[in-house]
Amino acid sequence: MAKIRVLVVDDNINFLQLAQLALGTEDYDVHTATDGRDGFDQAKALKPDIILMDVMMPRVSGVELMRMLLAEDDLRDIPVLVMTASHFDPSTEQVFKQEPNIKGFLQKPCPVNILRDEIARAVKK
Repeated sequence: MAKIRVLVVDDNINFLQLAQLALGTEDYDVHTATDGRDGFDQAKALKPDIILMDVMMPRVSGVELMRMLLAEDDLRDIPVLVMTASHFDPSTEQVFKQEPNIKGFLQKPCPVNILRDEIARAVKK
């Protein structure tokens, strides 16, 4: 079975390392980006199966990254899981929920088993 290509976009280096450890198994091919600009460039290059992204990031925020992905024909259907350490502002959550590529919201830190379950659910064709 092919590995699930996961792109994790987060400005928190500790979280990126944690995600790599948690998902760095034979089931996942994990790539990381430290902000939305880098995340967008990597998404274009990698065409990941799923993107896990933070909301609050320097240079390009999660909301901006989501809009950039949606503007690209070859990226708009990639499922996205939004991860945030801070509590979500309901209006921000509504902005994300309207978008077809947003498959869920996870609170950081997230137990590894829940993270894997959410990824599996989101990438099911």
